[in-house]
Amino acid sequence: MPAPADYAELVARVAAASTAEGLTLTRRPIDELGLDLLRVDVAAQTADAARVGLFAGVHGDEPAGVAAALEFLEERRWTRHPSVAFSVFPCLNPTGFTLGTRENADGVDINRQYDRDDTPETRTLRAMVKHDAFDAFIDAHEDPDEDGFYVYAFLEDPAWHPSIVQAVAERGPVTGKAEVDETPVEAGLISVGEGRTQAEAFQEYMQGGDWPLPFYLYSRGMRSGMTTETPGQIDLATRVAMQHAARARLLELLAAARRKGA
Repeated sequence: MPAPADYAELVARVAAASTAEGLTLTRRPIDELGLDLLRVDVAAQTADAARVGLFAGVHGDEPAGVAAALEFLEERRWTRHPSVAFSVFPCLNPTGFTLGTRENADGVDINRQYDRDDTPETRTLRAMVKHDAFDAFIDAHEDPDEDGFYVYAFLEDPAWHPSIVQAVAERGPVTGKAEVDETPVEAGLISVGEGRTQAEAFQEYMQGGDWPLPFYLYSRGMRSGMTTETPGQIDLATRVAMQHAARARLLELLAAARRKGA
């Protein structure tokens, strides 16, 4: 099924998919917009489940993450991971998605607003996750200017990072560049640079304000996550498959780690 043409179609399809047993749809009004932000909670099928947050569509011109989140619900892909409870946020920027723009309808990049409540979209999302404590999260993005995948990863086990890139490489191209947006890249993995830990890098970045969503989640104690960046210069179907591959490999690794630690 093709990606939704606009936010209204997305809402309708999410609502239809959420009638499946074990799914709960929450619609939270976004002040000033006359629209709802959507959250779908997927109950785990086992006790002591891992809790995973799936976020997409913070930039309206990055549709692969939104399409992948929608397919995750419509195709019942959560059933492949019975030991995981999911909270799915299929589109964080409703007006930008409909317009096909990075920013919202007011021209604001909401992914620089998560350290404050200045915009309705970030204010609403912060309220929706204030009681959550995800064991891992994925913030699905795209880079419209790139022809290869890369990822910002800070998962609980750094050994997982290359495994995720390898899974994506089986579906589409990974960047061979040594730098993206003036940031070092090593085999598709964004590097924090020499001589500092990921925690030190995060603290340095966060001091400047203008937080993207992962910084906000990190500040809330959620220290295991990744931002996937599929390449906007290739076809949408391949990009969606790459998003699925990254998510599936992370979930496999997370489940294996929990079984080993049980």
